Amino acid sequence: MELWPFLALMTAVSVVVRFAPFVPERYRLAASMLVLLAFLCWAPFALDGFRTFQLARVATWVIVAMGLNILTGYNGQISLGHGALVALGAYTAALLMDSGEQMGFIDSSPWPFWSAIIMAGIITAVAGFLLGIPALRLSGPYLAIATLALAISFPSILHKYDAFTGGGQGVRISQPPPPPFLDGLIDRNQWLFYLSLLIALVMLLLAWSMLRGPLGRALVAVRDSEVAASAMGINVARTKVAAFTISAFYAGVAGGVYTQVLGTVTPESIDILQSINFLTAIVIGGLASIMGSILGAAALIFLPSDAPDLVGNIPGLNTNIVEKTPGAIQGAIVIFVILLMPYGVAGFLHRLARLRPASVLEWFRSRPASLRAWAADVRQDLADTWESRPWNRERFRGSGREER
Repeated sequence: MELWPFLALMTAVSVVVRFAPFVPERYRLAASMLVLLAFLCWAPFALDGFRTFQLARVATWVIVAMGLNILTGYNGQISLGHGALVALGAYTAALLMDSGEQMGFIDSSPWPFWSAIIMAGIITAVAGFLLGIPALRLSGPYLAIATLALAISFPSILHKYDAFTGGGQGVRISQPPPPPFLDGLIDRNQWLFYLSLLIALVMLLLAWSMLRGPLGRALVAVRDSEVAASAMGINVARTKVAAFTISAFYAGVAGGVYTQVLGTVTPESIDILQSINFLTAIVIGGLASIMGSILGAAALIFLPSDAPDLVGNIPGLNTNIVEKTPGAIQGAIVIFVILLMPYGVAGFLHRLARLRPASVLEWFRSRPASLRAWAADVRQDLADTWESRPWNRERFRGSGREER
């Protein structure tokens, strides 16, 4: 089955369940989520190996986007250096699982993949904590430039200490095989997808639970007004450092999962462009939104590979031009989404779900009157502009009808 018909079927069934009258109102959202999860579990058997690999990467980037959304969307701190944190987590997991000489001074035997992923998150959380303390003195574009410097310099550090990191060749690991009770039922590629999906679900549930609690409310309060948050008794410095630490932990876990999916990590695996794309993803998907993190991660994977083909199928477009300029097509789609959906795709979908037939009909009924009022305002503006022209003022004075 092709990817886009599969996604269309998954979306259609989940929407039907979400608004089905035969499902109790209090259970509709949970039922819709279960439908989506069931389709995702079926995906490795319905799609080919390349699409399964892409979905595993989507699940990995969902973790990064969720962590960055906690920092930027919920707390208002802009970071362009999350690629360096993801790379730190990826190298931590790779070196712990490598049986070569890189980590021989710690343990000659490789670590289990699950412990390597956890340790990658812990090490990166410590780095985020150390980064968050000096970041207290920065905000806005200054913080963004400071974190961007981290993303620029980190690959050079990896190349510098090549005896430890493997240099340009990076570190290669043995990808974890399926567990014994699944041996023969699924292959390694499918197992890596399920592993990524499971970890992404756990991290999303953790974020959902945390953001609904006191810490989530403190993050939003600091984002909206640090003065008001401080007056309410919130420790602003502690909250901002906590946001950096939690966001870095998510990036480290994602880096550990990314190592399992690829089986190797190099300094070029996550470059500066990837760091910028992480921020672009949550802007497209929607800031301060869990759904926005998911949609943004999907856009990050599928736009570069599928956007030229989808746009090329539009009647009247030159297919050769579309194929030669995939980056321009991707950028145009991003600009189009940002202009038409200022709150992201998730915000647009939330607003669309709140629409009722009566309100839609009322909107259409009010359009003629609104258009007539708009046309009258335009005519008045044009008349005022014409009367304010210099030659019109001179003619008015020459006629002896000056204003007194």
